[in-house]
Order: sequence, then C-alpha cells, then structure tokens
Amino acid sequence: MKHEPPIADLGARLAEALGAHAPAATHPLLAQSLRVLWREREQGHVCLPLPAWAGRVADGESEPFPGLAAWRSGLTATGLCADGRADEPASPLVLDSGDRLYLRRDFVAERTIARCLQQRLAEPERMPAATVRAHLQALRLLPPEGTVPDPQLLATIAAARSSFLVLTGGPGTGKTTTVARMLALLLRAEPHLRIALCAPTGKAAARLLEALRQRAAAEPEVAVVAERCQPVTLHRLLGYLPVDDSFRVGPQQPLRHDVVVVDEASMADPVLLAVLCRAMPPQARLVLVGDKDQLAAVAAGQVLGDVCRAAAPERGVGKRLAAFVQAVTGSAPPTNPAAPAIADHTVHLQHSHRFGTRPGIGGFATALARRDVRTALAVLAEGHADLQAPGTVDHALQAIEAAVLRVVRGAATDVAQRLAALRVLTATRHGPGGAIAWNARIEQLLQRHGVRVQDPWYEGRPILVTANDHQNHVYNGDLGLVVRDGDGRLVVAFPRGDGRLRHVARQRLPAHETAWAMTVHKAQGSEFDDVLVVMPERDGPLWQASLVYTAITRARQRAWLLADPTLLAAALTRWPERSSGLADALRS
Repeated sequence: MKHEPPIADLGARLAEALGAHAPAATHPLLAQSLRVLWREREQGHVCLPLPAWAGRVADGESEPFPGLAAWRSGLTATGLCADGRADEPASPLVLDSGDRLYLRRDFVAERTIARCLQQRLAEPERMPAATVRAHLQALRLLPPEGTVPDPQLLATIAAARSSFLVLTGGPGTGKTTTVARMLALLLRAEPHLRIALCAPTGKAAARLLEALRQRAAAEPEVAVVAERCQPVTLHRLLGYLPVDDSFRVGPQQPLRHDVVVVDEASMADPVLLAVLCRAMPPQARLVLVGDKDQLAAVAAGQVLGDVCRAAAPERGVGKRLAAFVQAVTGSAPPTNPAAPAIADHTVHLQHSHRFGTRPGIGGFATALARRDVRTALAVLAEGHADLQAPGTVDHALQAIEAAVLRVVRGAATDVAQRLAALRVLTATRHGPGGAIAWNARIEQLLQRHGVRVQDPWYEGRPILVTANDHQNHVYNGDLGLVVRDGDGRLVVAFPRGDGRLRHVARQRLPAHETAWAMTVHKAQGSEFDDVLVVMPERDGPLWQASLVYTAITRARQRAWLLADPTLLAAALTRWPERSSGLADALRS
C-alpha cells in the first residue's frame, strides 16, 4: 500500500494551493510570505508584521524579504490579499493599515473582538454612582470615608459602571472573591439577572465552582452567586457542534444572558472569543478574568495580554473610572490621566493573599511578574522551605517521594485531596524531561515500595482524561483516581464541584493517560499542594518566563524547580509578546 508523505510544512502547502490563483510572477514572494506567516502562527503570533521582517532573512529561508513598499505591492499584485478595510474581506489573506499580514480567519476574529470591545468602551455608564454606593453599603463593602478603595473594590465598582471589564491578577490576588462580590452587587440591583460563568476548560470551570463555594462559606452575602451560577466550558456555553465545527449561538441567535464571565481568559482561543463577541446581546455585560502573565492560549493570539498591554493597568486607572469611583466612595484611586479608554475598563490585582506565608513561591512569582529576574533568581537561591532547586533527577524524586506515597495510600473517600496533593509539571510531553518519562520514573519509585505498577489499574493511579465523553460526563482535562468502590471493584473516581464523586468503570473510560506528570499547558487552571517543575535539558522555545511562572504558581504549599541554572537565567528574561493588531486597535 502506498502512503502519502507527511505534510512537513503546511505553510508551503497553503502557498502551493493559493499560488494556483495568483499570477506566476508573484509566486516566490507569496510562498515565502506564507511559509513564514504559518511558522509564526505556530509560535502563537496572529499576524506577520511586515515592517519587522522587511529586508530580513527568516529562519529556513534562503532569500531576504524585499523592502516594505515592494513587499506590500507584491502581495497586492497576487490578487489574494485584501487591504483590511472591507467589513468581510473575501480574500484568503489580509494586509491591514499597519502592514500586518493575516490569514483571513485570524483577521476576522481579531476585528470582531476589537469592535465588540470598542462599542462597549463608548457606551454611557450603566448604573448611577449613588445606586452603586447604596448597594455597596447594603453588602457591607463600602470602606470608611477617606479610605482609598482597594483594587478589589475598584473592580467591583467598574463592573457596575460599564458593560465590559478585564480583571487581571496573579494567583491568590482575589480574582474569584472579586467576581463573587461584583455579581452579588449586580444581582442586588437586578435580582433576575441571567449570569453565565465559563472557562476554556472543564477543569478550570470546576475549579471556579469550587472557589465560589469556598468564598460563599466565608462571605454569606455572596452565597447567592454560588447558588445561581453553575460554571461551564466556553464551548458548552456557545453550543459547540463538533460534527460541522460550528456553534448554535451567533448574531441571529444570541446568548440569553445578561452577564457573561470568562475565567482563565488568558487560555481562551481568540477565534472562540470572537464567537462569544458575536453572540453577546448588546445590553449584556462581559467580564474577562485571568492572569496576564500566565501562558497564553495554545492557539495563536493572546487577547487578555493584548488588552492589558493596551491598558497598562499597573500605571493607574483611566480618569473616567477614577472620577466615578470617587463619586461612589469619596476617594479616588491611583490614576493615569493619559491612559486610553480601555484603562477605564481594566483592573489589576497585585497583592497575593495566598503566598503571604510562602516567601519562596510568593517572592519568586512576584519578582517575575515585575520582570525582576535578579530578585527571582536570588529568591530561588535562598532555598526557602516552600521553593527549592533540587539540582538532579534523583534529588527531585527524593523530594516528592513522601507525597507520591500519600497519594497511593490515601483513603478512597479523599480523592479530591489526593489528586490535589502533588503534580510533576513538565515543559514537554516527550524526551527525558517530558511527562511520559517522569510518569515512568514515579512508577519505578512505586515499584520499589511494593506497588504492583505492572497492572495499569493499580490503586492510587492518577488519570488524565484526553477526550470528551458526554455520556459518562467526563471531559478532556478531567483528573481522576483509581480506587475501589463500595463493592470492592476498581473504578476511576472523579471529584465533582459539589464535593461528591463520580465513579466510572474502567471499561467505559474514554482516552486517558497516567497523570503523575503532565505538561504545564494542561495544568493551567489547576492548583496542587506540591509541584515539581521540570524544564528541558536543552535550550529552546519553551524556555520562557511565562511557562516557569505558570508552573510555579500552580503550587499552594511547596515547589521544586529542576532546571539548568544558566538556561533558567536566560529564560526568565523572555516574555514573548505575540504579534497582533488588537492592542493598537484598543489604544486608539
């Protein structure tokens, strides 16, 4: 049987397909542009900025790109490149006014998001300041006169004021608490509000529900939020139809919600957020929540990062939001008078409550978020009890050995606690430092302690689901544990957000893998007591600060970082910014 050769470069194949519809003289430039554009997309960039590449020789190419004017005219001559001014460009490529080259799909998604947000920035205030003040008093959230409002209160007021808000902050800064309070205020003003809480993954949605219920126990005034809101995945909210890769909702069939909150928005695919924007009713509020310093979406683009880059919330809020907050509380927050309009809709929480007693994790993460590499490395070198660098694989295994044994030997009723006890987080799936190799190392450790790992269904084995199973209600990204049920049968137990367990028979489990170790990307939206972070042995594109930051901040109590010191020092200076035009659109 003859096999087709693998597709080595989809950009080259795309250029070949489109070249059939372009003049022959334009083929070399078209092919070169598409090859590099595709490679940039694979690195997360939405577009190819021509000014940054004009005259350069891209990796893998033998000839430099032409000068900007010649390049622009050459692309126009293909007849396949729209100029970006049309509402619905029909051409497969788009070159916008900033000389950024896009695939049509990415351009349309970015423009859809930009227009949705720009329309909301231009709207009048949704709730009078006096009304907001009265509701804050009733919820016992109004500070004493003369007190500068903290960022959590600032975000709560901003959510009441307008129909769009971005709330960003690191782990433990109170994002979930703030969301609960803002929704409590909105529900007090309009008791019949229809609220949607969603996240890009099922794991992140379940974590949001758990956090909301914890918050409700601490603050009874927000208990109504936990009762009224059941978080779902973004795909489920939009009614994704996998058979034809479409969605039930859209401009002709909008969502029936008055407020939509997207948690872990840094992970959201821009194309998916564009679908959400098209489905948003004009009067509905949209709130994006996430950590701007975490890893961006696996797909190209970083909407949350672009919004925060445009708003620069660390410099202070916009003057209109500041004036509104002063009218509500009597005091103005730190203000940036020169900020663009998007700054009136973006709030940055900076104080971490979680890591107050964790000087290693907290100090390291805070320094990284401030781009202070020297301090981050100094914190790591100090050898705090909660953050250490084991140096070798053997030392790392010794550090986590006790936690591994607790997971295997724990009670069958403590599944959630056992799953949250420990995780090895890797940059890659394959290779000596990858998740597969680390799963094998841990099972070898267990074998030395008498655990029969030859049987893949040994008790205490953590399971990561890698495919959706709607019939059994388990989904890609769910974590389960092999336990014995009340009848002594081996099953996989999955914690539910309400504290109960869902047991699934081994034979009915969808595609899955062992989860002692998993990639950092798959761990986003999760938290674990102890985390071992393993970086690759060689330098490469995954050696970047955002990956290390995301991995370390998954730990609640202790973290170990196994990394080459020289490679780590260089990596912590790399905060990749993905090329797009969204930040520029929002600044204007």
